Amino acid sequence: MIQGSQQALAGTQFMGLQPPADVLGDLGDISTGFASAFLLIFFSELGDRTFFIAALLAARNSGGVIFLGTFGALAVMTVISVVLGRAFHYVDGVLPFSFGGTDFPIDDILAVCLLVYYGVTTLLDAASGDGEKMNEEQEEAELAVSKFSGNGAGLVSVASTLASTFVLVFVAEWGDKSFFSTIALAAASSPPGVIAGSLAGHGVATLIAVLGGSLLGTFLSEKIISYIGGSLFLAFAAVTLVEIATS
Repeated sequence: MIQGSQQALAGTQFMGLQPPADVLGDLGDISTGFASAFLLIFFSELGDRTFFIAALLAARNSGGVIFLGTFGALAVMTVISVVLGRAFHYVDGVLPFSFGGTDFPIDDILAVCLLVYYGVTTLLDAASGDGEKMNEEQEEAELAVSKFSGNGAGLVSVASTLASTFVLVFVAEWGDKSFFSTIALAAASSPPGVIAGSLAGHGVATLIAVLGGSLLGTFLSEKIISYIGGSLFLAFAAVTLVEIATS
């Protein structure tokens, strides 16, 4: 039986298939992936365009419906990002880049570059701006919400509002900072941890927006949020770089 299982495992590897543990990533690294994803996504979403969209919609519609539509769109976007990140990870495994007899994890290196880029740009925005970035995000959100089409009566109203919110947030989030951040984390960390952490970060940020996003500025300024977010990007880039060097 043992010999048969070994032959089956060898057959799957020969055919290019991955065993369940490889598909899920390093299960022992789930907690690290969760913490990294939660912190990055949470501070990336505070004051972001989707944050203001949820806050503005919740001010004139049912908060529960807006939360479901917004979180649903962000959850779908998270899964897409993780799938893209893992696909890139597997391509790098099939077609490794070697130089001088040493294999270089291109997926992890590009993830570090992406995290460093977002970290530096976020810190520069925090150092040079006077709330301009957040104001721009709010203006874009107001423009998007002005075209909101959720209306009707009863169940029709709920369905219309839910669908409109989902589409509005999904379009706004596509290609956003958190979208590419999730791809970078999924390429270098445990997919289950990244998914769980991203969903938790999106959920908490969306809940804050729905309950009263306008009150956020009373407790935290844009500069503080940007400084924290930028520092986290650079910190996780450094951690990933250390893992590359020691692996």
